Amino acid sequence: MASHATETSGAPVETPPPHTPAYMDMEARRGLWRAFGKSIEWSSLILVMTLGYATFTLTMGVNWLPALIGFAGVGIIAGLLLKMGGAWFATVFGLGVLAFIIQIFVWITHALL
Repeated sequence: MASHATETSGAPVETPPPHTPAYMDMEARRGLWRAFGKSIEWSSLILVMTLGYATFTLTMGVNWLPALIGFAGVGIIAGLLLKMGGAWFATVFGLGVLAFIIQIFVWITHALL
């Protein structure tokens, strides 16, 4: 049976073949993991804000505006503590505007029914 391994002289290989994990540049690998961590950070905070807002308004009977202000505050404080930058604050503001627009549609629906 033929072996797929090749004979070497025993000297260390200076450049690993492209199919091995060590072939990737270490700075690129660090950047990849930083980006992965940031995406998890963003996704987790948006999920916490969305589920918290829904839980407070739908199951606990809290009015929509105090719940919206409270969870926007949670998002802003978390963004400051985690140094997430201006894009995060714009996202929190955009989610607040979206929640307000949805609430307008709820008011219109209640008025028509």
